[in-house]
Amino acid sequence: MKNTKLLVRARLNSTLSALYNYPLTILEAPMGYGKTTAVKNFIEEEKLKSFWFTFPDLKNSEEVFWNKFTDQIINFDTQAGLALKSLGIPDDAPQMEKVLLTLAGVPFGECFLMVLDDYQHTHDIRLNKLIMQLAQEELGGLHILIVTRDTTDIDFVELLSKGLCFIISRQHLKFTEPEIQDYCRLMHDNISYSDLRKISEYTDGWISFIYIILLGLENGVPIGMSTTIEEMVEKALFAPYDRQAQDFLLKLSIMEYFTANQAEFVTENGNAKLILKKLTKENAFIFYDEKSKLFKIHSILLDYLRLKQDFSTEESRRLYSRLGDWYIEKQEFQTAYGYLNRAGQTERILSHLNNPQNIQNVLLKFAGADEMFDSTPRNVLFQYPFAYLLYIFHSMLLGKQNAALGWKERLDELLRYYEKLDGINENYRNRILGETLIVLKFIYFNYWTEMIASDKEIIRLLNGQNSCIVLQEYTFTLGLPQYIYSLFRDPGSLKELSVMMAEYSGFIKFLNGCGTGGDSLALAEYTLETGDFENVERNSLQAIAKAETMSQISIIICARFCMIRLRIVQGRLAEALELLEQLQRDAERIYSPLCNTTVDLCRGYIFASICQPERIPPWLQIGDMTAGSLYYQGMAYNYLIYGKALLASKKYAKLEALTVQLSKYFSIYSNQLGFIHNGIFEAAAQCNLYGINTGSSVLKAVLNQARKDNLVMPFVENAPHITGMLQLIVQSNPGDQYVDHILSLCRKYEQIIQKLSYHPAHLSQREINILEMAAEGLSRKEMAAQLCISEETAKTHLKNIYQKLGVSSKVLAIKIAQDRGYLSAIEM
Repeated sequence: MKNTKLLVRARLNSTLSALYNYPLTILEAPMGYGKTTAVKNFIEEEKLKSFWFTFPDLKNSEEVFWNKFTDQIINFDTQAGLALKSLGIPDDAPQMEKVLLTLAGVPFGECFLMVLDDYQHTHDIRLNKLIMQLAQEELGGLHILIVTRDTTDIDFVELLSKGLCFIISRQHLKFTEPEIQDYCRLMHDNISYSDLRKISEYTDGWISFIYIILLGLENGVPIGMSTTIEEMVEKALFAPYDRQAQDFLLKLSIMEYFTANQAEFVTENGNAKLILKKLTKENAFIFYDEKSKLFKIHSILLDYLRLKQDFSTEESRRLYSRLGDWYIEKQEFQTAYGYLNRAGQTERILSHLNNPQNIQNVLLKFAGADEMFDSTPRNVLFQYPFAYLLYIFHSMLLGKQNAALGWKERLDELLRYYEKLDGINENYRNRILGETLIVLKFIYFNYWTEMIASDKEIIRLLNGQNSCIVLQEYTFTLGLPQYIYSLFRDPGSLKELSVMMAEYSGFIKFLNGCGTGGDSLALAEYTLETGDFENVERNSLQAIAKAETMSQISIIICARFCMIRLRIVQGRLAEALELLEQLQRDAERIYSPLCNTTVDLCRGYIFASICQPERIPPWLQIGDMTAGSLYYQGMAYNYLIYGKALLASKKYAKLEALTVQLSKYFSIYSNQLGFIHNGIFEAAAQCNLYGINTGSSVLKAVLNQARKDNLVMPFVENAPHITGMLQLIVQSNPGDQYVDHILSLCRKYEQIIQKLSYHPAHLSQREINILEMAAEGLSRKEMAAQLCISEETAKTHLKNIYQKLGVSSKVLAIKIAQDRGYLSAIEM
């Protein structure tokens, strides 16, 4: 048979050209229908700029995709590409908004095609959500083509109904009878009419089966002698090779794709490059992609090889081990651990993780990690204490629960084991005991006294060493803009707590400097919350200066947030707003999802406090709490901001309903500041719904609670909503200096924010009409046609709408417009 050739299929290229008219096209067909070949041929024919990624059947392949995609974006816009790389695949609303905003500014040109091949292997809901949102946004020049065997996990129905998605099925890909004849003659000059008829009848246009039959004919296998595809693959694609090549193919089948060097390393075959060259020349089912510099075995042949290769054998485990070695050498530890886990080398993984030099500031999430740690006997885990502690620490941060034995019980068990173990180096024993006590601190999260009780012992045990579990890069404030919020849990304890926090910073000695500046920050926040405004700035600046020495970004953000709130109280509004904008600019340069969320919380808090709800980050305006990138312990703070947003927007009925939920959220860690704010929300809502007397009764109880800690700022920063009630309370309780002081501060605060000249932009009727069409699912082209304007004008209108609403995407614009009453609620 001649060397493999491609049949130019004008009919299929015409079908694929429809992708120019849609932001998303999905090409779905079982394996072997020539999906990948068809798309590559189309791209070559059309000379398209494209990005191509083939998903392997591996966990976390989405992260590899994102790295490669952002590398491509760097070619268009270096700053945008680096920003996207640091942001990662968005898993919360603030991150999604920033990714969409960044991509919207990338100059894709007239047509840039993103091809996601073998998409059936990805099950990451973050990626699916991003793709669907990108399709809805219709970013200029960007077209996405998903190539997949299965669309079960792709939620494309809504996009299809809105005309934003096009489906190409196996019926389009199947070779027609004339195409079968043309292809067979292209490959075989002398093929008989009888054989052509049989091929058409047996294959029903399935190109891979056609190719295999033709290859079989060349090797003397008559058409019809093999009844299954497996038999045909055996006879046409495997049996013709010698034993060395067959063995080589079987070994390669553990990989989805590979380089020549990788194949040589894993198979330990010195002739790997020569064999690959021969195979790719003779067999279209093994091919080399010039762009990615990777070899790939077609799914039909790969499935056959994997069926033939018993992956439970010692040989297969050895191959997986070699593959793990390859990625260890490349410093791609998570991928390496996944393969080593397949090889059954649990202790090898534990041993590697147990080396402090190999511990990275990355959560353990390799394929099968939870199952591996859960199934490994604890007496084995004890032999690798740092690996075991790292897993427990990460699990606690993410709020994971362990069904078999709680984290505290596991840590206590580990302590007892090493305290009693004989014949162990004392320095090593002490290091393990010290690290265990460090992780135990997080069991006592927001119990300050218990958290620091063991610090002197930790310092003694570590003897000048730093923790290898809690690294300097750990976010000390858990993504919150208020440090003391998470630790203030007992009424009447704030002063004592703040003094203890300010006077003690022992943990810095063994946490690589993590938390540096926290002592001064605690004082800054305490003085602010209690109205000691003269000491806020000094302590805030000290916190910033200390934190900068150890790059403690989270502490710097909290301290600057203190300064912004102080400037507003001082009447220096312009300076406060400039500091807030500078905080956002600095966070954007860091490219950290957690920092972005923290700054969004700062912005939400400030704009709600100065009665500018339109400027609150959209996800906090609408309460999208699938949102913020916060550690588990800090989760309730975003709800606090949502409550402030509802209050600033005067949505009292919704706010009253929310207060019931907020009480439950704040109870998890007994967040006293949360309870105080929630009480203020309830008082303001009831005042407006049921009258001032009802609201005042609630507010009086909140004041009595806050009085125990001399708190003033929660009331001051809600002044416009509670001043009337405060006046009523003062009249009925003359001489109450605490309430008198709060009322005085509230009146000043109201006067200050009334000086602001901010006027929110309103949508024109034309803009409302365009948003209504967008909500109904019309594309820009369809909007333009209905309104008798150009598509570019429709695009400009949408851009202006986004700017007025303070959003970066069509979906958010619709949600915000509905929230503000421009649009009636439409199911998105």
